[in-house]
Formats: sequence, structure tokens, C-alpha cells
Amino acid sequence: MLDPRTLLPVAYKAAASIVRSPVLAEEAGERALHLLTLAVLDGHPPNHPKAWLRVVARRSACALLRSEWARTRTVEHDYIVGQQAPYRQPRSCGADLVREHVGSRLTPRQHDALAAALSCNTTRAAARSCRMQPRDFRRYLRDISDKAREALAYHRTDDVFADDAAVQFRLAP
Repeated sequence: MLDPRTLLPVAYKAAASIVRSPVLAEEAGERALHLLTLAVLDGHPPNHPKAWLRVVARRSACALLRSEWARTRTVEHDYIVGQQAPYRQPRSCGADLVREHVGSRLTPRQHDALAAALSCNTTRAAARSCRMQPRDFRRYLRDISDKAREALAYHRTDDVFADDAAVQFRLAP
């Protein structure tokens, strides 16, 4: 009738098309073959057992994947604390200093350009977020940089930069 030795490779191939792991594919194939055996013993064998087995093996492989994704592993609190790096204060990048000393002299459009330059990864993305052409955006950044350099030269006598002598004003992404 239905020989498991000939049907197991069919189920394995069908499951392997869904999962990459040979172990999971074998498990899904065996589950599908088990369901086929139960259907035959119940008195309701499928009309086309190989096709039925392929469908059930794929569904079983998907179920295995879902159960793997949903499986959660409990981790002790002490382990998490031990793995974390100690907290350090982030270094100042100078953006707050630029906003503090130059912010009053910027136009609203320059404020937008400065915020975009600090938050976007590329000049093109920053220009797009401000609805500008990249060349116009670079011009705004050049103006902001000039004003920041003037403020830096003016406030150099202050002790504003004493804690971090190597502050770099890099406004362009």
C-alpha cells in the first residue's frame, strides 16, 4: 500500500524547500508522514498521497518555523547585567554648543538645515528632508559652519571648550 521508505524522501524534499535546516526538514517530513498514516488508519486515505504529503510537509515546516520564532528563552537578570557595558556619559559632539552660540543668528531655514544635518545619514537625505536641492543644502551648511567658526573664535577665551579640547564642528553628514 503506502511504503514509508518511498514517501519519506518526498516529504523531506517538500519540507526542505521551506526550511534550510536538514534536521527541521526531516522533522517536518516525519510529522507529515505521521499525519498520512493517521489519515489512512482513520479510513480516509487521500486520493493522491504524494501530493497530499507534499502539501502537509510544507505546512508542517511552516509550523516548525513559527514555533521556533515564537519560542522565548528566559534569561536571568544577573546574566543581562553582567553582559552590559558600564554606562558612560556620551561625548559632546558640539551640536548643542553650536545651537547655543549660533542658534540666535540662524534663519528658520538654516535651523531646519542644521536639524536635518544632525539627524540624517547623507547630504542627499538631509536635503530631501528639508525639501532642498543638495547644492542649496550644502550652501546653507557652509553658512552655518562660517557662523559657528565665528562663534568659536569669539568664545575661544571662554572656558566653554575646556573639558574637550578636540571638539570638531562637523555639521555636514
